[in-house]
Amino acid sequence: METATLLYLILATIAALLLAAFQYLYKSKEKSQLNYWLSFLRFLTFFSIFILLINPSIKKRVVEIVKPNLLVAVDNSASINYNKQTTTVTKVLDVFKSNSALNSKYEVAYYSFGKEVQLADSLAFNETETNISKLLQNFSKIYKEGINPVVLITDGNSTSGNSIEFSTYKSPVYPLVIGDTSVIEDIYISQLNANKYSFINNQFPVELFVNYTGKKAVSKKLSIIHKGKIIHKEVLNFSETENSQISNFYLTANNGGVQYYTAAIENLKNEQNTINNSKTFSVDIIEEKSEIAIVTSVIHPDLGMFKKSIESNKQRTVNIYNINDSELELSDYQLVILYQPTKKFKNLFTEVKDKEINYFIVSGTSTDWGFLNTAQPFFKKESSNVTEHYLPEFNPNYASFINTDIGFESFSPLNNEFGELVFSIPYQTLLYKKIGAITTEQPLLVTFENDAQKIGLFVGEYSWRWRMSSFTATKSFEAFDGFISNLMQYLTSNLKNKRLNSSVKSLFYANETIQVTANYFDKNLNLDTRAKLWLTIINEENNYIHKIPFAITNNRFVAELSNIPPEEYSYTVTVENQSERVSGNFKVLPFDVEQQFSQSNDRGLKILSEKTSGKTFYSDETADLIQTLVNAEASKSIQKATIIKTPLIDWKWLLGFILFLLSFEWFTRKYFGKI
Repeated sequence: METATLLYLILATIAALLLAAFQYLYKSKEKSQLNYWLSFLRFLTFFSIFILLINPSIKKRVVEIVKPNLLVAVDNSASINYNKQTTTVTKVLDVFKSNSALNSKYEVAYYSFGKEVQLADSLAFNETETNISKLLQNFSKIYKEGINPVVLITDGNSTSGNSIEFSTYKSPVYPLVIGDTSVIEDIYISQLNANKYSFINNQFPVELFVNYTGKKAVSKKLSIIHKGKIIHKEVLNFSETENSQISNFYLTANNGGVQYYTAAIENLKNEQNTINNSKTFSVDIIEEKSEIAIVTSVIHPDLGMFKKSIESNKQRTVNIYNINDSELELSDYQLVILYQPTKKFKNLFTEVKDKEINYFIVSGTSTDWGFLNTAQPFFKKESSNVTEHYLPEFNPNYASFINTDIGFESFSPLNNEFGELVFSIPYQTLLYKKIGAITTEQPLLVTFENDAQKIGLFVGEYSWRWRMSSFTATKSFEAFDGFISNLMQYLTSNLKNKRLNSSVKSLFYANETIQVTANYFDKNLNLDTRAKLWLTIINEENNYIHKIPFAITNNRFVAELSNIPPEEYSYTVTVENQSERVSGNFKVLPFDVEQQFSQSNDRGLKILSEKTSGKTFYSDETADLIQTLVNAEASKSIQKATIIKTPLIDWKWLLGFILFLLSFEWFTRKYFGKI
């Protein structure tokens, strides 16, 4: 008990004595034995009330033994079932659950994972995706304190999320690899990258990663098929050492709407698994033309370069205006290029902001940075009168849209005013500045988004020389114009809200749940949750029609479909009793993504275990894994002491005692005629 509390109790005793004596002894002329008893009862009452107010407490030291956590995560994906390993996984789990030494040392928690992570109450081995990186991210959020080793029971075939090699975890990870890991001769497309959108008659880039496991030297044909016709083909060479090839090429968007393409690598002789030899991808081809305005206060050859390069795509038209030109009407354009802005651009910046028009700033030695710093809130640069020269360095990690290095290292240097750019908004760097042989972290070409606008910034003058450099190297303007075209395609796309919009992936695998999300806004562009939305999907070839309502989940409309036959479908989202509707297409592929793996993959799991100070085991080494966990010195039970403050007397009992004393005193006084 604290000293202050003890002092309060002494004062409470004295105060209770004085109050009781004052009421029954000092004020009363009769000094009878009854008054002394009544005074004692009143003393107990006052003292109890003071104790109730003071609420004295004592500290208890509670000691408990806390066992370390062991997280056993089981792969619940369909690949376990396809490779006939369900019995193996079940037996391994039984061994873990029945091992007394393991369960006495650890607090064991069992989880299953596939697309999502959940408690392993039951295992069906039917998940359509495997996301190991998401599993580890969830564990990192839930188990933040102490050492929490993970046993990962899986075949190592991750189909979504980050690659296992790049995943990490703060505690040891012990993969237990299920299935056959022997090397089987196989060739497969491991990754495919393509932009989701392109314009009609435009060329869009495609990037393919093709891998080979085997010992022989082989040459196989890679083909791109569209509507049953081969539109691109090339031969790739592989060997035991040269087992990976990257193919980059451009395809032409000849048809509007969502177009489906299939990339296929020729089969090996006697290849066991050919499902992974092809991948289907889609591109939404936009048929709308885009109008672009270039506004300038100077005459410069860069202006002609931008116009020629942009208009190499027949769907785009460029008009060049002087800042003083009164004929400029911004509402007619999807993008405005502000070339070397000065104070004369003040009204133009205001109009661009008010009308939420996308814009692209190109700066140079004639740019008024003092004005530009105040004309927009996104970036600033200290102005100086010193001109600097720098080269471009391509950033392969740029994520807003897909682009490729077109040989920037051979391009001529650009000029601009010396100074450091500082941004106040997240941005994506497409090109960095390179001074001599040193690549700086300063951006040369960036893009970013703000609410309903897309904005670009290009810090450099004399970019017309780049188009010439590209032509000199490749004997064609195609590569450079393709780069500019991708940039313009991104910047001209619209972010403005419509009252009804929907989102759905264009490709699904068999047995995958198809989710369509939608938003419907009232005339003030507030989400209207009172509306009733319907989803209708149609396959005209098979006369298949299916209509379901949307449900509201997390402030958005969601509709989910399952067990849809593999076909190409059109869909329409409608609002009941309203005219608004949006339509689109998606395709269900005739195989499950989990079927593309015919063997286990322990390579990524080994890297993960080494990074986390764990160790990789196999299904026939379950006993060795359990013994390693039992003997792990880092995982020990800890003694946790907690100091708990508890009331000396429960207030309920004390309140009851006070009521008893007052009642007893009242009846005593009543009995002896004092009332």
